[in-house]
Amino acid sequence: MSRVRKHILVVDDESEILDVLSEYFESQSYIVSQASDATKGMQILNAEPDIAMVISDIGLPGMSGIDFLKVARETKEETPVVMITGQNSLDNAISAIKNGAQDFITKPFLLDEVHKSVEKVLRYRLKKEQKARIWEYAEAMTARFSVPTREADPGVISHFIAKFLLHSGFCHHNEHNQWHVAIMETIINAIEHGNLELPSVIKGDNFEKTMEFEALRERRLEDPEFGNRLVKVSMNYNECRFSLTIADEGPGFEWRNYLQPIQNDEINTKSYGRGFMLIHHVIDQISFNEKGNSITLVKNGKRVGKQQLEIAGCSGSAG
Repeated sequence: MSRVRKHILVVDDESEILDVLSEYFESQSYIVSQASDATKGMQILNAEPDIAMVISDIGLPGMSGIDFLKVARETKEETPVVMITGQNSLDNAISAIKNGAQDFITKPFLLDEVHKSVEKVLRYRLKKEQKARIWEYAEAMTARFSVPTREADPGVISHFIAKFLLHSGFCHHNEHNQWHVAIMETIINAIEHGNLELPSVIKGDNFEKTMEFEALRERRLEDPEFGNRLVKVSMNYNECRFSLTIADEGPGFEWRNYLQPIQNDEINTKSYGRGFMLIHHVIDQISFNEKGNSITLVKNGKRVGKQQLEIAGCSGSAG
């Protein structure tokens, strides 16, 4: 079985470096693309979806190598970057690692050393991809989290759930970010309007009001009466259906006022409305408990049509 050729992008303003690295890695059966500056590097990185990793000089003209690294990590999170510096400087190495580089090498370098770094990083990426692929074979999964409000990070929780839905094949790449943002907004609502009892009307539209809101938020997070309340997240998944319940320990709210706008596509973007607006575009069903401090989102799987759910044995709850 032939080895799959890995595609590397090399970004350096020295043509000699580009030529040496390209010739060497091509002789090792890699595919190599070249860029002499960060702008060209980003163009290639965005245009070539099969690039497995990037080797970039720190001292690039125009946009620096560190800035290029930051942008690359934001736009191509899964693509590892190895940085090259012309100075044997600990500061440069620390800066590169802090900003997301997987490794660094210094000029002058030996090609064998660069090769070892590339192989190490690609081996790490392969293992990471293999770990993520295990979710493709998930037939069912149930997870429950009960997190104190003062420790709850909506971004971390929503990232985990959205990534699971992506890797399991339940949602496509173009839906992944919608799920991430919708879940995050829902958790934020549970924290701020639920457990911390912060009415959205006090936030206002100007900087002064926003700062007052944030100051009150911090005070309530430090207050055990509010900060110790739990955010409870429950997810149930199978190939036919995914359901997610997010509950808080707050007083609840009059949720019926928010269902009619969703049905009419007249979304209220204030308070809970912003989360509803995002959720509305990715889910099939939304429901609340009577108190209004628990919301359940349900999405039917793409592999089974809605009219076929009961025939396929998916008429009950997921899990």
